[in-house]
Amino acid sequence: MLSAAAATLLAAAAPRSVAAAPIPPPPAVGDCPDCIGEVNETLNTCPLDSPSCISTLNDDEAHFAAPWQFDGDRDAAIQQLLAVAAGGEFEPGLIDTFGGISQADAAVYIAKGVLAVATGGDMPEQPKRQRKGKGDFVPFDGTVVERRTTPSGAEYVRLVLGAAGGTASEVEDPSTVLDCEFLFIANDNIVNVRAASRAAPEGRLGSPGSQLALSFTEGLVVDKNVARRQMERLRTALRWEPAPVITDFDPRFNAEAPVWFERLFDPFDRRNSFEPSGIPYPAEGGR
Repeated sequence: MLSAAAATLLAAAAPRSVAAAPIPPPPAVGDCPDCIGEVNETLNTCPLDSPSCISTLNDDEAHFAAPWQFDGDRDAAIQQLLAVAAGGEFEPGLIDTFGGISQADAAVYIAKGVLAVATGGDMPEQPKRQRKGKGDFVPFDGTVVERRTTPSGAEYVRLVLGAAGGTASEVEDPSTVLDCEFLFIANDNIVNVRAASRAAPEGRLGSPGSQLALSFTEGLVVDKNVARRQMERLRTALRWEPAPVITDFDPRFNAEAPVWFERLFDPFDRRNSFEPSGIPYPAEGGR
């Protein structure tokens, strides 16, 4: 029964063939909620209703991404980014889903784990992380749109991914066309990152742009954030690391943020009303 349920999940997640669609136009550049571009030495945040967008300036779980950090010279790091993003070779690392764990293995492990907790049985063996082989190399297809130095000495880079190096006019899934921005801070090895899809994914399991994912707070979910997945793939290809950042929505750092199985087995726990950053808290004196 459990295997059949897992098989149903995987069948629903299988990609479907779709007709090509025109590439959406780029967003406006400037200082507006949906704009791209460096303004006052910083990048924009993601709108809270955007399903496929990340920014190191957001403070909510759905859109926040930790800044990247690199070793060595900044100019060399920028050249590495431009080379890899434009299709240069890199060493394939872990497979792209679930931290190197396949969707099938992850779905079965989660289902068996929930059943074990509910029945008092033994926990299943953790699935193995899988690495890509040399034949699994898939190059990026980025196009550099802008590179300049800000007044403070930071380096701003903007590129587009998913448009076949700027040669395509149509794509099967418009949500895979991303406007990606990088701000290399002056005299530091930190990179602020923002990336957003030009079109929203369908958001249905099995539809283009959506796949299964594991959330600390929600458990197994349908992940629509194409931008997050592609930026994580690019960071991994560069062999750069996420900068350590403590966030209040992460249960590892905030005891008031319940993880998904706590919600499942104790639905009346007061912590289940926890409101992470990105949702307005009550105004002073309004309690």
